[in-house]
Amino acid sequence: MLADPALPDVLAQPLVDAISFVWPSIRKAQRSGDFDLAEMLIRHALEGAMPTTISIFEARAASATGDKFQ
Repeated sequence: MLADPALPDVLAQPLVDAISFVWPSIRKAQRSGDFDLAEMLIRHALEGAMPTTISIFEARAASATGDKFQ
């Protein structure tokens, strides 16, 4: 499971989804020259997606080792 070549894509998907959701706001901030706002939007989107990414990894690791994931 952890050697699955698709694992990086699976783990990245929540992050991609989070950035895609706020992308219009990021671009608007960048175009107006407010790079601090753009950075903040990116940071918050990624921080929000990390629990999902971590859960996916933990579930995959538990499955690979035969543990029960809760």
